Amino acid sequence: MCGIDFVIGVTDKEASKAEKHVHFNDERIHDYLLTMEKSAGKECKLLLNLDRFSQTIIYTKDVPELKAICEELLRKYKNSEKEQEIGYFAKELIELCEAAINQKKHIYAIGD
Repeated sequence: MCGIDFVIGVTDKEASKAEKHVHFNDERIHDYLLTMEKSAGKECKLLLNLDRFSQTIIYTKDVPELKAICEELLRKYKNSEKEQEIGYFAKELIELCEAAINQKKHIYAIGD
C-alpha cells in the first residue's frame, strides 16, 4: 500500500523494528490536504512536504510542531467522510507524537 509510515526511534535500526506505527495511506487524502492547505503556507509544510518514496527523520525538537499541525487538522477536518479519515489519521499521529515527546525520540517518516 502506497503511503508513509510514521514510527518512533532514535536510530534507523530502532525505527525499522518499531511495532507501533501510523500509516498515512491514501494518496487521495494527501492530495486533498495539499489542495486545501496550499494557502496555509508554512503551517502544514512539515507534514505535507514529506517524500512518499524516501525516509525523513522528524527530529525530537520538531515533533511538537508536527503534533500542533495534527491538532489543527483534527480541529479543521471533521465533516465529510474524507475529512473524518484525516481526523482519524491526525488523532493517531498526535498519540505517536506524544509518545515520542515522552520518550525523547525522533519520528521517522518512511515512504514506500
